[in-house]
Amino acid sequence: MKFRINFLNVVQGSSFHKCVYILVAKEQAIMAAGAAAQQAFGKAPADYMPHLSLLYADVDDTARTASQQAAVQRLYGEGSDYKTLLTDNGFVAEAISLWYTPVEDRSLASWKQVAECPLS
Repeated sequence: MKFRINFLNVVQGSSFHKCVYILVAKEQAIMAAGAAAQQAFGKAPADYMPHLSLLYADVDDTARTASQQAAVQRLYGEGSDYKTLLTDNGFVAEAISLWYTPVEDRSLASWKQVAECPLS
């Protein structure tokens, strides 16, 4: 079943794969999708942090902060304190994609889409 993904705010992490990203609201549908994926791939239930990655990079804290601020400016507009949102602050997920993403490939060149399943 299709479901809505709602954005929260732009944050920075401390690793290559979570450098700068938009947090996604932990609503029932997205959390159920995460739990189903963990179960389908034989993973033990774990904390799930739904997000949309904006930047993969190995950079220092100063560069992360600058990238986060640039993303906020670009996505939310001048002087934004999150009162002015994107054209829409989320989207309706109409499909789920499965990707092969070797962690050691920091160029992302070997990343390949394996499957895409439409949601009805």
